[in-house]
Amino acid sequence: MTWMRLALLASLRPQRQPTRFTGEIWVNFFCQALGAPIPLLHAHAVARTQCACQKFVLDQNGNHVITCKKKHTGAITGHDHVMCVSVQLARNSGLRVRINHKVATTATDSNKQGDVQAMEFGIPGYDDLVWDVSLVSDRISSSTQHGLNGKLQLGDYLNARARIKNNRYKRDHAAKNIAFAPAILSVTGKIHPEFLRLLWVLTDMQTVKYFNLVGDEEDIGNERFKWSRATTFSYNRNVIGLAVAYGRDKFVY
Repeated sequence: MTWMRLALLASLRPQRQPTRFTGEIWVNFFCQALGAPIPLLHAHAVARTQCACQKFVLDQNGNHVITCKKKHTGAITGHDHVMCVSVQLARNSGLRVRINHKVATTATDSNKQGDVQAMEFGIPGYDDLVWDVSLVSDRISSSTQHGLNGKLQLGDYLNARARIKNNRYKRDHAAKNIAFAPAILSVTGKIHPEFLRLLWVLTDMQTVKYFNLVGDEEDIGNERFKWSRATTFSYNRNVIGLAVAYGRDKFVY
């Protein structure tokens, strides 16, 4: 189970409904982690049930439903959960955040929007920062070439998705003095460098906010501050990892 840090399990709070793992999600979580058939999908795979896209049958490991271009309720729920967790981390850092629930990707250039907009982020030359969340499968699951589906992707698939997002949003947002960052994560918990950098900046803001709140402004930048920031950064990464695990498991519903 090297694909996901088990430390994220420390972030579980059974009393918090939004992130509580139900029995079905736990089964799904461990089946996907171990590569075992998912009970919810096994019968569909045996019966060769077609996906809503009408191009592929559902596989017992849930690989296709993660990569299918036909958006379904599980995919939207999974994506939105990861997006909302990133929003909460931004708010913990003291930022004012706006969520774009209806993302426009095919609109005119002036109306294209990413998922999340953080006001007055502090990047020189820009007013705000927008990021757009995307979950990427580590396995090939929507190929028409025989024998490829189910195999691990060997290319730089995180950067490939980041380039798509940058081409779609970056220039149009820059024209409005808004910076853009792709928030790309794989369903096994890998984080694209640009989103990892954003998490670090948010963590730094959050730690500065905390030290100011408790009256320890003089300690900002010293060794104690750095250790506190590192601890918070590790926790925030685990929170994102948990959100990805929860969001990915919702894909199969």
